[in-house]
Parts: sequence; structure tokens; C-alpha cells
Amino acid sequence: MSLLSSSLREVEAGEGLLLLSDEDSQQFSCAYGFEFTKICSCGVVNVVPSAAERQALQAKSNNNHNHNSKLGKEEQLVGEESSPFILNSESILKIIKYTYSLGLLFFCLYLIVSGIWAEETPIAMLLHPVAALVIMCLLIFWLGVTEGGQGCLVGLQPIEKELYSQTHPRACLCATLAHEGENLNRFIIGRQFLVVIVVFCLNLCCTTVENAVDVPGVSPAVAAVVLESGLAVMLITVMLGQLSAEVTATNCMLDFVNCHVVYATTLVCLAIESSGLLHSVYIVPDFMKWITTKKLSCRSNKPSSSKKKNNGTKAASTRTDKERTWYWIRVLCSFVILALCFVVTMSAILNEKTAKFQGLPVSGSVIIFFGLICFLGMLEAMQIALFAVVNLPESDLDEYPVAQQNCRLAFRGNNFQAFLIGRQICVTMSMFLLARFTTTEVDVESNEETVLGMGVGLQLFFNTGLPGALITTIVASLVWRIVASTSPIPFMANPLVYPTIRLCLVLEASGVFSASWLLADMLKSMVGFELDEVYLGAMGQRGHGKIMSGEDEATEGSSVTDSSSSESDAGSNESPVVMGYGSVMHQSSDSLTV
Repeated sequence: MSLLSSSLREVEAGEGLLLLSDEDSQQFSCAYGFEFTKICSCGVVNVVPSAAERQALQAKSNNNHNHNSKLGKEEQLVGEESSPFILNSESILKIIKYTYSLGLLFFCLYLIVSGIWAEETPIAMLLHPVAALVIMCLLIFWLGVTEGGQGCLVGLQPIEKELYSQTHPRACLCATLAHEGENLNRFIIGRQFLVVIVVFCLNLCCTTVENAVDVPGVSPAVAAVVLESGLAVMLITVMLGQLSAEVTATNCMLDFVNCHVVYATTLVCLAIESSGLLHSVYIVPDFMKWITTKKLSCRSNKPSSSKKKNNGTKAASTRTDKERTWYWIRVLCSFVILALCFVVTMSAILNEKTAKFQGLPVSGSVIIFFGLICFLGMLEAMQIALFAVVNLPESDLDEYPVAQQNCRLAFRGNNFQAFLIGRQICVTMSMFLLARFTTTEVDVESNEETVLGMGVGLQLFFNTGLPGALITTIVASLVWRIVASTSPIPFMANPLVYPTIRLCLVLEASGVFSASWLLADMLKSMVGFELDEVYLGAMGQRGHGKIMSGEDEATEGSSVTDSSSSESDAGSNESPVVMGYGSVMHQSSDSLTV
């Protein structure tokens, strides 16, 4: 098969012709999983039955590969760099990063288990240490399923389901549910709230509330700082529950979603969106659409603007009066619940009845609370804005020099991949900190005064932190995403974007979370995940499904502004973001797989 391999490299590189006999063409099809006529569309195929000519082609191909084939040189270089027997500065640095990252992960796990066993966390005190440990493991597992499942369901959208309905029936069932109508957009909206809930619950399971924890072999001061600050639970959540699952899901989508847990999670996310708790976020795209319509009134001659306007009108006309009334009732109820949560949370912060850090003044708590909301919102919006401008010509940014500078930093070398990873770390940390500031801490058993004099049952509900999760999802995440999808270039002109990108790059370069890629490879080996190419063939040869073009992605990303005509349009900007995020993260230089 060396003849076929070398000839394939020549055709893919645009050099030479591929000459195959009937026998070789059959071998080629078996070896590469798809018909050679498709992969050879860039070259000319001649059938050569002569063995002498095949030998001549063999010599010519080898000569071209060794001297002229750029692709062959790149493959040889990658092979040398990825060889486990060759040590260079890059591989030594990776080994160092993996070592101290794994060591830090095990140290944090040791501290958390010790704190839970000592009944110093809220869930351990309320139930039992064993129950708290079981809940912690289940939450981390569910978070991984939710994070990885999102990328898989979006990534499988353009692929025909008939290609994997026999080999992965549960994956096909889950994809059919998620891709029906507006379900994918609704799933993404509900999933955002579910992730925040899981993070808040992990905070209750793993973060200690007492001043000192007696951990054998660890200084009480170190244990107190790492546990009480939530640093330990942040690290294990990012590495075990998010990055490792997302890296695994980037190229093992079919095997990842081929389980009943992903299907059940999809149903839960759809139920959350249908409940109406998050419908208040749809007020923002309605408002943005109203502003955009006024701005476009003098530019109605542009096809893209009229297309969006017509699409919105058509969608709006399909909604009946009953559906419109039910929609606005849920929007109103969601807005009232959000306002109530905000009032109670602010009252608890001002009266020092939250699980904030001890010794922090009230003014500092208020500043940090709103600062975290803005910081988390910026991180969410930057992801949307960068993917919106990634394919734009640089001349479009000439009117925004600050945005141009920020984009140059983000897209320089591997900075984009590194930013996305560092951003994920910052998002998780911000969520945990917001959980500390929005979760009320009132001891109703000792007759402590409740917040705003509410009933004991309602106070116990606020003590769970779920109202804070609602605030975080809507105010600190979804609203910012909508604004960024509407005006990505003006948003990138924000001067605070530059230091935020730098911070994400520093976090990724630190190597603290490098163990995620090692854990992802271990997970693939343990559960037997196979690459999607094994089942579907190479990229671009996967059936007749529609692959999104750049224009389609941009259209889908901007369709969030039309959500007044569709209940779930506010999440439509997520799809291209997830697809790009998964593919880019898999190409990170820290990945173990080439």
C-alpha cells in the first residue's frame, strides 16, 4: 500500500497524477473507507494494468515525496515530534506540565475528600459524607456529559443520520430529538442553566464553610485557603468535568452521545427551556431587533437585511394567538421571578447573609458581585464576537482601531485556541465565585432572621443557590451573548477586551490544566471510544448532509436578533460557536493526539 499512500499525498498536494489499476482501486477503497473517485477529484485517474508502469510510478512517487512533497516533510516532522522515544524541549515542557497538573489535581481531590469526610461542607453537614461524595461524583459526570453532549449534537447536525443509525442507534435517537424543529436552540438555552446549576451544587458539595480543616500532612492555613476559596473545586471541575469531556467529544461524537444519559440530559434541557424560567432573556433580542429595524429602515435595499426581515415576518405569522399569549405569559413570569431573585440576593449581600468570604466589607461584596457579572458576561460575549469576525476581511475593522488590535492579538498564531481554553477556565471560576456571593446563608433552625422576612420554606429554597444560578444564566451569560451577536465589531472595540485576552492566554500557558488532555486520552482508551472517521470516513466524505458554509454560520449566528418571532431564536448563535470551539480545541498544541 506504499504506492497508494505516496500517490495519495501527491494528489492531495496537487502534485502529479494518481494512476491506479482496478485492483489497486479496490485496495484503496478498503484502506481509506471511501471511494477513490471522490478523493481523487483534484487529479486525473488513469487505469494502468501494467506492473512495470506501477513500479515506475512507485519510484517517481518516492522521489517526489523525499525531495519535493511539502506534505511529506510536514508528516515526517510531526512524526518525529510526536515520537515517545525522542525528547526535545517541547516534549520535556509537556511532561513537566502534565506532571504538576496531575499532582495539583490529586492534591485538590485529597483536600476536598478530607473536607467532606470532616463534614465541613454544606451537603456533608446536611446529609452524610458518603452521600456528599457520591453526589459530587455524579455531578462531575453529569457536567461532563452536558458539556461534551452539546458539542456532539451541534457537530452531528450536518451529517445524515442514516450513516450511523445502525452502528449508533442511541446517538441517532438523541440527534433526531435535538435536531427536530427549534429543539437544538432550546437545548442550548436550557443547557446553559443546567451547567450553572451543576456548578452551584458542586460548590455546596465541596467548599468548606468553617475556618480550619484538619487535613493530615497539609498545613491548616494552606487547606483553609484552597478549600474555603473554592480553588480546589474549580480545578477539579474544569479538568474532570469540562475540558476532558470536551476534548474527548471533539472527534468521538458518535460514541460520546451513544448512551441514554445524553438523551435524558437533552430532555432535561428542553424541559428547562419549556418551563419559561429563562424566557425573560427573549426581551433583549426583541429590543435589539426593534433597534436594528430602525437602523435598517434607510438601508432596505440590502438583500441580507430584507432577507432577515422577511424571515422574521414569516415566522411571526406562523404563531397563533394562543401561542403568542402563552409565550408572553412565560416571558412576564420569568421577568418577575428574575426581579425577585435579584432583590433577595442584593438584600442578602447588603445584610451579610450570603456565603461570601469572611472579613469582606459590604461595599466590597457589592463591587465584586457586579464585577463578576460583567467579567463573566464579557467572556461569554467575546466568544461570540470573535467567531463572528474570524472570517471578516481586516479592512472591515479599519474604522475600529481598538477592535483591530484586539483581533490581531486573538488570531495571532495559536492564540485563538489558547484563548478559548483559558476562557473556559475563567468562566468556571467566575461561576463558582458568583455562587459564593449569590447563595444565601441563613440558619433557620436557630431562628435566625430570614432575608426580607420571607417564610422558612422559601428561605431554605434560596439557601440552595438556585436563584443565584438563574441570575448568572440570564444576566451574566445569555444577555451578553445576544448583544455580542448583534454588534460583534463594536463589542470588540471595548478596551477591556485586550487585557481579558491576555489573562486567558496566561492561564492556558501556565499548564495548570494540561492534565485535561491526558485524562481525555485515558477516557478514550478506558471506554473504547473510536474516532468518528472510523464510522463516517474522512471529513468532507460523510454522506450528503449539508455542511454549513461560512455564510450559513454567520446567518445562523446573527439570527438571534429575530427571536421575537421564535421562542428559541435567542440560542441560535451558539451553534457555530460550539462547532468551532470543539475543532479548534482539538488542534491545541497541548493535545496528545496528532
